[in-house]
Amino acid sequence: MNASVETIYKGNAERLVPRVACADITSRERFEAEREKIFRRSWLHVGNERDLPEKGSYVVSDVPPLNVSMLLIRGQDGRIRGFHNVCTHRGNKLVQGGGSGCKKFLSCGFHGWSFTSEGELASVTDEKQFRDLDKGALGLKPITVETWNGHIFANFERTPRESLRQWLGPMHDQYDGYFEQHEVMNTRFTRIRCNWNLAINAFLEGYHTLYLHGKSVPDYQGGPTNPDRHRPYMEMFDRHIRYSAPSNPHHKWTPAEEIAWRYGRRCLPAFDGDMTGMPPGINASRANNWAFDVMEFFPNIFWLLGNHYHVEVTFWPEDEDNTIIVGANYGYKSKDLGERLSQDFPLSRGRIVLREDLSTLEAQHAALKSGVLTHFQLSEQERAVQHHYRVATDMLGAE
Repeated sequence: MNASVETIYKGNAERLVPRVACADITSRERFEAEREKIFRRSWLHVGNERDLPEKGSYVVSDVPPLNVSMLLIRGQDGRIRGFHNVCTHRGNKLVQGGGSGCKKFLSCGFHGWSFTSEGELASVTDEKQFRDLDKGALGLKPITVETWNGHIFANFERTPRESLRQWLGPMHDQYDGYFEQHEVMNTRFTRIRCNWNLAINAFLEGYHTLYLHGKSVPDYQGGPTNPDRHRPYMEMFDRHIRYSAPSNPHHKWTPAEEIAWRYGRRCLPAFDGDMTGMPPGINASRANNWAFDVMEFFPNIFWLLGNHYHVEVTFWPEDEDNTIIVGANYGYKSKDLGERLSQDFPLSRGRIVLREDLSTLEAQHAALKSGVLTHFQLSEQERAVQHHYRVATDMLGAE
C-alpha cells in the first residue's frame, strides 16, 4: 500500500448516491413500513446452534420489531425448529422470562398443557372437559428457520419468498469452517435511544476511526502508507455488503500488547495477517496489510471477522426511537491459562472502542428528530451506508 490507496470496488454500485434522504428515518410511518416490508420479509439472525447442544435443548429468542417471542428447540430427531413462544390454549407464554434449558416436554404454567420438542401438543389437563378438541391442530405455531455455519436464521412470512441460501447469495458457500474455530468469550446487551438505521450505520465505515477512536486505538489502522485509512476492498451484493479494513504495518506495540501477545495470539487491535486455512470469504481480495473484515447482513446484523476472533452484533429496533443492541465476542479456542488471560486484553480494549462507537448515536438521533437535516452527505468510503439505504428503499418500495 502507499499514500494514494484506492479502494477496489466489486458488485452492483447502481443507484448508490452521495446524498441520502434522511428526513423521515426517525418517523413512526417509516418504522411501521420497515416492520412489515423489511423485518417480516428478511432472514433474521436469531440464535446459534451452540445454544442447542442436545436433543430437547431450547432457548427463547425475542424479535422486538415484530413483537415476537420465539422458541428455538432441538427436537428428539436432532432437527432445530422455531415456534412462537405461545401456548395454544389461552395464549400464555410457554416459557416465561426468557432463558434456556433442556426438556423432552415443555409445560405451560397456566393450565399444564404440554408440548413435545417437535412442537406437538402432547397432553391436555382434564382433556375430557373439552368438546371437539383437535389436538393435532393445536401444536405450537411454527416459524420458518434455517441454519448456516452454526447460525440460526428465521423468516416470519407465512411462506418465505426465498430460501436462506438465496438470501445470502454468493456468500453462502464462502465461510465454511471459519466460525467453528472460535468460542464465545462474552456477551453484551445495550438499550440506546436511537433509531436502528443510525445505530448500524455507525459500524459500516472506517472514515470515523481516525477521530472517534483517536485515543483508544490511535494507530491500529492505516499509518503513513494509508493515512486516510481507505478500505482496500469492498464488495456489494444484492442486499449485503462486506469490506476489508487496513492494518497499520508501522504500528508499535504498546507495553500492554507486548505482555498480551507474549502469551497468546495477536488479536484486535494488533494483527498478524495470518490467512492460513482461511475460507475464501475472509479477506476476499487477499489484500496485504489486512486487519479484519466488516460485514452487514441486511437489515440489522454487523459482523467483524478477523484471523483469530470475530464479533457479532445485532440491532433490534423496539420502535423508531429505541434500539436494543445484542452482541458477542468470539475468540480462538485457548489451550492454556496464558492464552485465556491474553484474550482479556482485546476484550477490554474492544469494550472501550464499542462505547466510543455508541457515544455519538443519541445526539445524532436527537438532531435528526429536530428536522434540521434533510440529507446525509456520504463519501466513497461510506458506500456501505449508501448501500444500506439503497436496499432499504428497494424493500420499502416492493409490493
